[in-house]
Amino acid sequence: MKHSQEFWKQHVETWQDSGLSQQAYCRRHRLPKGTLGYWSSKLKKEEKAACAIVEIGRAEIKEPKVPSAIELVIKGRYLLRLWPGMDMDHMRNVLAVLEGEL
Repeated sequence: MKHSQEFWKQHVETWQDSGLSQQAYCRRHRLPKGTLGYWSSKLKKEEKAACAIVEIGRAEIKEPKVPSAIELVIKGRYLLRLWPGMDMDHMRNVLAVLEGEL
């Protein structure tokens, strides 16, 4: 008599939980030992295949937005990079020094 996969799946799980050897379990339940071993192996392979990593989508990676600087070239001698959020007092001090040299 041919049994379904579900029948063998239940027996494999019950055998594994029983603590009995395959031979002892099969004897107790009048099952062919080779068939229980076959289904145990087959179900283990299917379980591994079901646990495979599958890519289901890919998020678009965007570069983080980096604030850009304003660059000032003064008389070909100085390059000032003014970044957003810079300390305005510090910028005034630098400009005052440069104005004194120009």
